[in-house]
Amino acid sequence: MRDYTVASVSSHADERLAQRNLKEEDIRYVFVHGRRHHSGHAVFVHLGKRDIPAEDLKIDRIRRLEGTVLVLDPFTGEHLTTAYRNRRTGSRDIKRKPKRTFLD
Repeated sequence: MRDYTVASVSSHADERLAQRNLKEEDIRYVFVHGRRHHSGHAVFVHLGKRDIPAEDLKIDRIRRLEGTVLVLDPFTGEHLTTAYRNRRTGSRDIKRKPKRTFLD
């Protein structure tokens, strides 16, 4: 198993974690069991149902973490920018290339 740590949390992420009722041990669980995706200018850690071990699926606190996505700084991977949940489409939206790009 991987062991990642979050060195710093942005104020935005702190607010979002409180709104989504995510604690420090929840973030660590997502880091250890989730899949990492490098997309755009961020690193995404997504915890899908298949990433949760079978024995942990019986625990309500862990089962509710399904679909949790952590967005990290792309350079260090240790600065948490924000967090959200997406149970329906999950990592498909992260991996999918956008159809349109905006030009400056």
